[in-house]
Amino acid sequence: MGLGELFRSLGSLFFPSLCLNCRRTLASPDELLCVRCGNEMPVSDSYRHAENAVTDRLAGRFPLTFGAHAYTFREGTVCQALIHALKYHDRPDVGVALGRQFGTILQTAETLHDVAGIVPVPIHRRRRRQRGYNQAEKIAEGLAEALQVRVYPRALRRTAFAGSQTKMGKLERLENVRHSFTAGEGDFTGAHLIIVDDVLTTGATLDFCAHALLEKHAGLRVSVVTLAVAEK
Repeated sequence: MGLGELFRSLGSLFFPSLCLNCRRTLASPDELLCVRCGNEMPVSDSYRHAENAVTDRLAGRFPLTFGAHAYTFREGTVCQALIHALKYHDRPDVGVALGRQFGTILQTAETLHDVAGIVPVPIHRRRRRQRGYNQAEKIAEGLAEALQVRVYPRALRRTAFAGSQTKMGKLERLENVRHSFTAGEGDFTGAHLIIVDDVLTTGATLDFCAHALLEKHAGLRVSVVTLAVAEK
């Protein structure tokens, strides 16, 4: 248990849990959102469709077996509040909970029934020191729990650190991640892996991650699951 989780557990004994979006009091400390805010964040049915926002944005970049996302990321929405809590406000539990919820839904996706494991998009060790955890890894933990597969956090490595991409344009993001990822540990020859990230924007990060794995592991099949897709 991290320090943030420990302090929250102790704090819940004295202070009520609040909705991560509107700050209303929650009935249970296990909840992230109040009923009203939860209703403003419907889960996407992208997993039901062979062509969706994930597959469209990654089309032609690498052979993609399956793609799906849970939510649409827009400025000023409940989704943004949750993503920001996960990435910037020391709430790794948000990633685990949302990953578990979406993973329960993805249990019905037949294409994923032979998945051997989940690979989170890595962050640089400097970013991990700053944040204390990799947000994609937390999402992967929840997904893996629901799908009953392993997480392979060292299957990919991030070798370069160039700061946040939040305010970068498309070309700047591309240059920021080019040559930043290499394959890491493990032999996944002929396997089926899911690469997991928090938000899909241009697709550059997932593109380079997939190629790093595909170049190392013969016969590998790659699927992509993201918590959200950024609205164009």
